[in-house]
Amino acid sequence: MQFNYHFLKFLTKELSDCLINKRLALVFTQNKNELILKFDRSVSDFFIKANLDSEASLLSFPTSFARAKKNSVDLFGEIIGMKVIHIRQFKNERSFSIQFENQYELLFKLHGRHSNIILFKNDELLTLFKNNIAKDQLLDLKGMDREIDQSDEAIVANNFDVFKTFPTFDKHIKGYLKSNQFYDLESADAKLEILHDLLGQLNDHQFYVSVEVPDLYLLKPEGEYESFSNPITASNFLARQFFTNHGFAQAKNKLLTQLNKEIKKSESYIMQNENKRKEIKNSRGYDEIANILMANLHLKVNPMSKDIELFDFYSNEQIKIKLKPNQSLQQNAENLYRKAKNQSKEIDILNENISAKKKMLESLKTKVATITSLEDIKELRVFDKPPSSSIAKEASPFMEFEIEGFQVFAGKNAKNNDLLTQKFARKDDLWLHARDVSGSHVIIRTPKGVKIPMRVIEQVARLAAWHSKRKSDTLCPVIYTQKKYVRKPKGSLPGQVLLSKEEVILVEPKRNIN
Repeated sequence: MQFNYHFLKFLTKELSDCLINKRLALVFTQNKNELILKFDRSVSDFFIKANLDSEASLLSFPTSFARAKKNSVDLFGEIIGMKVIHIRQFKNERSFSIQFENQYELLFKLHGRHSNIILFKNDELLTLFKNNIAKDQLLDLKGMDREIDQSDEAIVANNFDVFKTFPTFDKHIKGYLKSNQFYDLESADAKLEILHDLLGQLNDHQFYVSVEVPDLYLLKPEGEYESFSNPITASNFLARQFFTNHGFAQAKNKLLTQLNKEIKKSESYIMQNENKRKEIKNSRGYDEIANILMANLHLKVNPMSKDIELFDFYSNEQIKIKLKPNQSLQQNAENLYRKAKNQSKEIDILNENISAKKKMLESLKTKVATITSLEDIKELRVFDKPPSSSIAKEASPFMEFEIEGFQVFAGKNAKNNDLLTQKFARKDDLWLHARDVSGSHVIIRTPKGVKIPMRVIEQVARLAAWHSKRKSDTLCPVIYTQKKYVRKPKGSLPGQVLLSKEEVILVEPKRNIN
């Protein structure tokens, strides 16, 4: 309610006592929604701080203000050094102006999220603080005052439509009228009595600032509040309460948003891996197909055959089995047994990864519940401490990707490869590189206790192959190992490393890994 006509009447009267015959020393901004005005006074300087963003439209009057050395811009240079001659409160309007000598006038249009500060000379617009409000270009100072007949006769003539007679009444006043059954009364005298009592309270020179949800009232609010008789003191208290609570709420919401994002990613990861595990378990086992082949080793098969039809003694039906040309039935069966073994390992890895992710998910949900219940900024800071090595800062120089919840980083050039491998990568991260050719170092960030599925390694290997000299080859061998097995010899060229342990996978180079 600070930007309400009934409060501004008191505030502008107090500003008159503080500013008339004082000179404007400085006007500057440090962000797009904040303006600071400094006035020279014999005893002490006087500051007006205007916050005009959509969430924090407030005026406050600090006793001092430390200007930042950077990102600070001077404004309204035409009136610097000018003397204040009058503070003008527009009638029935949420606006006032500071009138200076030489016909300059600085308008404070205080319309909530559409608030602005505008400089005029001889009633002609010169400069706007916020240029994105198109209608402000058409403002006419001469038409700012609203003359309204607010006599009892006018109120009755308007059939007690008080918001037509008093457009300055806000939601707090509306609530007051409703609580006093104003709208239910039939007697005109009773209604006028309630209105007279209301207007008396609005002019009582008493201001209230609620503590729990910071707001300024001219009518005594419910709940905990502080009362004031000076509008500047009330404004400053409101600003302190608002920005303390607002800052805490912003930090809390930011942290909860990050955690909820992690929860969503974890739930998606678990669902994808559970679906993959279900798919593997529901598919025909490679070992059964291999057993069928082994039972038919006596058959003569054309070496160039790509398939064979055999009796499936598991289902008592004929089955067509794919074969690799130039391999015997036994060799094909051995390939299938190897796949069955790898499939079993993949299920074990999926189980471990799902279990680890579920533990992480439970921890995240517990953290969200704890932070949601916090009401103190000091307690919140315990959760909001940045990690010792910030991924956001370290990751910025590299190409970044994500696959199935795993973060993937690739170097952009030889020096960048060294930065990625030597400074950024952790010892348990998986490191990949196209074999025997120059290319990007690639790492998969590996959370503690989580094993990377082979299908993820294959997809990231395709990426490593693409970012190498082999990108146009049909197939490319890619080395992969844990970063702890990668070392950089002294005196080696940028990007050169030696490996003490490695595995190789043959993949098709691909730009996209999803």
